[in-house]
Amino acid sequence: MLRTLIIDDDEIVRFLQQKMVTKCELDPDPYVFKEAQKALDFLENDSDKEIDYLIMLDINMPGMTGWDFLNKLKLVSDNERFHVVMVTSSIDRKDKRDAAEDPHVVDFIEKPVSARHCSKLKGIAKLSAYFEES
Repeated sequence: MLRTLIIDDDEIVRFLQQKMVTKCELDPDPYVFKEAQKALDFLENDSDKEIDYLIMLDINMPGMTGWDFLNKLKLVSDNERFHVVMVTSSIDRKDKRDAAEDPHVVDFIEKPVSARHCSKLKGIAKLSAYFEES
């Protein structure tokens, strides 16, 4: 099973991503966080250890950035259960390169998230098994 976390400081972006994730059947009830630290606390303390998580992560957030979150995520036990999609308005090529080098990052999406993006996520090798018809 794969559950989805949406982490973004922008209320409208969170709302739209939640609607898109639900509509595209990535997750019927995604977890939504305004602050990266609260999402990290959830993954460390409250997440189901038997479930994998797709984390839709904004890069530019106050307090803890997406890059800070990724670094701290590596310290969480069983962190191989976490698959990160960087969802950002950043057009910085360095961000794309850095994301490509991180073992947790499975994709890099420029906002806004669309149905096409969601469909693409379902086809990524690390994620496709979660979406196969049974």
